[in-house]
Formats: sequence, C-alpha cells, structure tokens
Amino acid sequence: MNLIYVIHYLAGLSLAYAFDDLSHNKFASQSHSYIGTIYEAGNAVDRNTLTCMRTQDIGTTSLKKTVWWKVDLGGMYSIYSINILFRNYVSSENRQRGRFAGFSLYVSTTSDIRGSTLCYKNGPQLPPLNFTTTCTEHGRYVIFYNERLNGVSYPEGYEKANVYTELCEVIVQGKDYMYLKKHTINIVFTG
Repeated sequence: MNLIYVIHYLAGLSLAYAFDDLSHNKFASQSHSYIGTIYEAGNAVDRNTLTCMRTQDIGTTSLKKTVWWKVDLGGMYSIYSINILFRNYVSSENRQRGRFAGFSLYVSTTSDIRGSTLCYKNGPQLPPLNFTTTCTEHGRYVIFYNERLNGVSYPEGYEKANVYTELCEVIVQGKDYMYLKKHTINIVFTG
C-alpha cells in the first residue's frame, strides 16, 4: 500500500515540474511603440527571435521616463520561470545591457501594475541579454517595467538617455493553476 502512495506522489511531482510555455502567441501590449508597425508588442511572444518589440526611448533627454510591456496569459497560472531574450547588436552588448539595467518583472491577477507582485528587480549589475529568473507566483499577467527618472543617481553602466526597450522573446513557463490544484497530491504523514 505504501508503494502505491509513493507512485502517486512521484506522478504528481512529475506533473508539477513539466512546465508549459504559457506566453506563446498570447496577447501582449506596451506603453508606447517605436514608429512603425514592425515593433509591435506581440513580437516578443511569437517565438521568432528575429522579430522584436521596441518602444520609444525613455531617459533623461526624453519626454517619456517609464516603459512597460505585458502579456495576458489568458487565465490564472502557476508561474515558475520567466526568460527574456533582449535585443543584441554586434559590438554593442554593454550598451544594450545598460539600456535594460534596472528593469523589474511583476506578476498580477489584473492588468494593472499597482497591486501586483514584484518577482524580480535587476541591479546594480547589468543583466545578461539572455536572462532567466525563477518566479513562483500565481497570476494572469506578466509585466516588464523600467524607468529612467530625472534626479536619480543610477549605477555605473546604466544608460541614462536614449533607452530603447527591445524584447525579442519573453517565455513564461508554468502550469494551469487549476490543473495543479487538481493533480497535486497532498500526503499527510502520521506517527
């Protein structure tokens, strides 16, 4: 009988760790787009690394000081990890890393960043251009946010002007929240 409990437990554990790509071709939006239709928010979830979303610049010399991008996963999910492939240019890797430096990732049950859960905040080191973090939260929206505010002292390497956000792919991995609740087995050990 104990062997059956162990088998059920291992089966439930394997289901919990077989994650799905939750963001592929889901609806995405962004605060503002660079001029032209080839830089749309949905490019970051199309699984084509040659197409990237791009926003207008933010920074000390720009009118805009903040930028956000978000994906609607279409339902409640148990999120495990978020991978972002930032745009890279030959011979400009440090500049690009400086543009993305200081970004934050949020998970939310609503589309509003207020009231959402901070799952990652970059800094003071520059991020890699292929970035992955573990983020074990429940939610429907994943939000990328960055800012360059006047009067703030940023660490060395941060780009402060002409900060374009270019996300080539955002991959959110996890499981359907209700699926996990239904298939995860809770075992109570008694003495």
